[in-house]
Amino acid sequence: MDPLVLWGVAAVMAVFTAWLLVKGSTIKTLTDAGLVLFLLAMMASMFASSVVYLYFPSFVTLFELVALNMVSMSVALIPILTALFKGDRALEETRKGSAVSSRSIVIATVIALAMLSEVFMGWTFALVSGFASTSAQGVFSSLVVSMSSDWFIFTMASEMAITLFLVGRKFPRSFRWLVGIQTVIMVLSPTAITNSSWVYWTLWGNSAVMIVAIIFIFEYLFKNREVAAGALNYIVLLMGAYFLMMAGMFVWLLYENVTLFVLSVIAEMFIYFTIVMDEKRLTAPPLQAWLSRPIWACALLGSLSLAEFFMGGVLDIQQYGASYFGTATSGMSSGMGMAMSGTGLPFTSLAGPALTVVGAAFYNFVVFVSSITASFPFMAMMGVEMGTLVVFKIKYARDLETKIRLALVIVAFAIYSVYLPMFALGASLPHIPWAGWSMGLGTAGALAPAVILALVGTYVISGSLSFLFGSRQVCSLFCMAAMMYQGTTLDAMSSFNRTSKFARKYLTSRISSAYKVVISLVWVSLLVAAFLSYLTSVGVLNVTVFGDDAGFFLYSFYFTFLWYVVWVLTPFIGTYGCSTTGMCGWGSFNQLISRIGLFRLKVRSGDTCASCKTKDCAKVCPVGLTDMPGAFIDRGEFRSFKCIGVGDCVSACPYNNVIFFDVRNWVRMKLGRPIPALTKPMGTGSSEVPIDFRSLGKDAS
Repeated sequence: MDPLVLWGVAAVMAVFTAWLLVKGSTIKTLTDAGLVLFLLAMMASMFASSVVYLYFPSFVTLFELVALNMVSMSVALIPILTALFKGDRALEETRKGSAVSSRSIVIATVIALAMLSEVFMGWTFALVSGFASTSAQGVFSSLVVSMSSDWFIFTMASEMAITLFLVGRKFPRSFRWLVGIQTVIMVLSPTAITNSSWVYWTLWGNSAVMIVAIIFIFEYLFKNREVAAGALNYIVLLMGAYFLMMAGMFVWLLYENVTLFVLSVIAEMFIYFTIVMDEKRLTAPPLQAWLSRPIWACALLGSLSLAEFFMGGVLDIQQYGASYFGTATSGMSSGMGMAMSGTGLPFTSLAGPALTVVGAAFYNFVVFVSSITASFPFMAMMGVEMGTLVVFKIKYARDLETKIRLALVIVAFAIYSVYLPMFALGASLPHIPWAGWSMGLGTAGALAPAVILALVGTYVISGSLSFLFGSRQVCSLFCMAAMMYQGTTLDAMSSFNRTSKFARKYLTSRISSAYKVVISLVWVSLLVAAFLSYLTSVGVLNVTVFGDDAGFFLYSFYFTFLWYVVWVLTPFIGTYGCSTTGMCGWGSFNQLISRIGLFRLKVRSGDTCASCKTKDCAKVCPVGLTDMPGAFIDRGEFRSFKCIGVGDCVSACPYNNVIFFDVRNWVRMKLGRPIPALTKPMGTGSSEVPIDFRSLGKDAS
């Protein structure tokens, strides 16, 4: 059959189905429900019959299918016949007192029939056009192939766009854009057209649009602390569908298996139709404070992180080719360079005793995760997403120093986490102090004599900066934690430091027992691994982790895997979990130097703090230093091992009373010169502070 004719039929059916969905969203009576269900059932049974006939073309099959269609349409007529004989009734009047309303059942049935109709229609056209095989032995594979083709994808996208055009005005503005993004992502499905250029550009385009969606969702949550339960469910389900979609693309690019991607398309269709059919759930009361729902927030961060992870994998394949995830035999410390050159990652064999197999599987898992989370595409993607949120936060920060630091966070991430390690330094990375060993032990490879000087130089340079300016130079500037935790929405999650039972163990400046255990385990493991690494490099021992340097493997485990786990668990362990729990050995070193150094927070007037009713400085602290106001009142300054100098307390103070004090002020003091920050007039009230910023750390309740 002429493809133009098929596309004409597909277009007509897409418009008709969209109209039925819009009609279904306004169903009020049994007659309305019966009409919509009858038409959808007729479409679904018609296309299902077409598929069966194309596989088994015979008169008997045709007769049986006609009979089956008559039966199915008769069943669909039941609501209409009921209304005719017993009188038409409003759906709200039926099934009163039931847990599931008649309207919910009707909507679910409409969505199911619409999806079945689209699936069988796409399958029919794929068979007729020769895109899918009519062999009875490959029915399932034929179905999967047809659902990944343009016959299904573009028809569905058209249907989504038409539906949105017809009902879009009913949506809140924010969700109108978000639902529109869903349609664009559907159009940019790389499997729809078997053309290398289409695949290449849609993979990049799909990823770009999804990045926009993630930023959009985060900023929406920042501006709306109370959201309808339906909206929260829609957001987390959507991110789950995008996780499946990116995982599906990843599997398809590596193994040419499109099944998972097709399942993600079905999931996105279901989510889309559910919200289009019942958009009132996006605003239906009662509203809920999402910051009071840690499980939901964790699910959001988890699904988002998985979507970003597989998106990074997809972009890695785009950048370096499918051989990036191949196999090799060398150690992980050289794995990134090997993968980029096309020789594959250093996976080890899963053979031998059970314990060895378990260890090898864990090693391969860390190698696989690290190959994505340490790659240029992933880091650049995270930089765009989280950097945009930092840009949004800059406008809420009141003091100039915090604005400048936040701008430097973006610059530092771009240069220090992306440009230098990926492009500028290359093979010379381990030999350049502070750049090659930015995170201390294990950063760039084996602890060999050739890099001892670089390692020592790293500790001296970074330690000196922490002594002069505080550990903020690492934790609030150079480390990627600054980018990840200091954007608007993640900064708002600092309230979890006080609402989470686990996070409360790490409140105040005291060093808890849990912190002592974690930081001791981290440092002992790092020192042991470094010692073994050095002895192996000089030939005294031969201790490796499946051929990989022990120190580098441990570093990879801590900072390219466990760090992201801690980030996802923010609703339970609070923001900056790497600092508050002691998981980061490099951060704790700089925090120790900062504690005995010159950095501290000072106030112009302790009496002002004593009379302050809100104690906003403690509420916004991302590491939960709730004892800050007491120190200001008693001593006029605050120094803490845990303080990383983020500076939210300075911006949040309603009286402009808190200031930074470091080597710059210390020199002025020693020279007998006035310190401008201490002599600057204080504010007169909370009206000076932008309301959005002040609400960042407040309890959701």
